[in-house]
This record gives sequence, C-alpha cells and structure tokens, in this order.
Amino acid sequence: MRPVATVTRFRPRTLTTAERMIEEVRERIFSDGRGYREIATQTKVAASTIANLANGKTRWPRPTTLFPLLTALRLHIELVDDK
Repeated sequence: MRPVATVTRFRPRTLTTAERMIEEVRERIFSDGRGYREIATQTKVAASTIANLANGKTRWPRPTTLFPLLTALRLHIELVDDK
C-alpha cells in the first residue's frame, strides 16, 4: 500500500530566511522613493496590495505578487541547496 502523504522535515531556518526577505521587500518599498501607485503601474500589482504588504497587513504575498515586486525593487533571490 502506498503512503497517502509524505511528511517533510520542518526547517525553522528556512522560515526565518523567508521572513527576512519579506521584511527587506517592505523596507525597500518605503525607501524606494516612489509611491505605491507608481510601483503598482510598473509591476501590474494593485496599489492596495503593495500598501498592505508594506504596512504588514499582508504577511506572505503570492508569487505572482512577489516576483514582479522583486524585479521592480531591484532585489534578487538566490536559491541555495543547504544539504
């Protein structure tokens, strides 16, 4: 009989890294010098979504929100295999 689900190991360090990345995005939105609407126009993400992320109302943005923001704010993600 095949298992119904696979359980993966919880890695707190990964969560901490993700939280730091989101915090960096928030700080960059504030320090960028552009308004929410200007960033929204460039990223095609709603200005209210950007404001909610910047103000901490949105904790974990969707990838379709996050990746355009990273590009617009000139931030890069480096994927590292921590084996």
